[in-house]
Amino acid sequence: MENKNLNLKKLIKSLGSKKVKDYVYLTVFFIIFSVFIIFAIRPALVTAFSLKREEKELMEKNLTYQKAIAYASDNLFILEDVRDRLFLIDEAIPDSPQINKVVEDIGAANNQTSLLLRDIFVSEKIEYIDAARQDFQEVRVNLETQGSFENIIEMINTIYSQRRLKNLNSMEIFSQNEISTESGFLDIKAEIIGFYL
Repeated sequence: MENKNLNLKKLIKSLGSKKVKDYVYLTVFFIIFSVFIIFAIRPALVTAFSLKREEKELMEKNLTYQKAIAYASDNLFILEDVRDRLFLIDEAIPDSPQINKVVEDIGAANNQTSLLLRDIFVSEKIEYIDAARQDFQEVRVNLETQGSFENIIEMINTIYSQRRLKNLNSMEIFSQNEISTESGFLDIKAEIIGFYL
């Protein structure tokens, strides 16, 4: 037991020496500093890095929102420019079939291009089932005419340039002669669709 007391006294005495005191102070300092780093600096660093990451994400979102706002404002300016011409949309796709107007437009295009109109008749109207265009309905107009190829192209361009929205659904072109000439007449059967709401 005395040996233990002696060893303890030596230990206490050795702790009192300057060299050991310096090591003890350094060890205690490093322990306190490590605890401080773990509990004070580390959370601050984690917070700083997470804030930096959030800043980057927010900058990306901000850029996306700025693009969306710019797109919306561009569309707004376009709508303001065309506001005075909205009646053209009503003329392009009217509320009712206005079959007589469709036939009149096709007849006018035919007359402008010097084609010989043989027959024109309206077939039944068909509703679209396509979800993207479910509100549109159509009127089908079939016509038989005769003329040169250039006149046919001119008639198609005239129909497409009219205000009422129309689509050339099908066209069959037949030659009357087996020998083609520059001014040869062609027989044309076409189906033109006029749209309405």
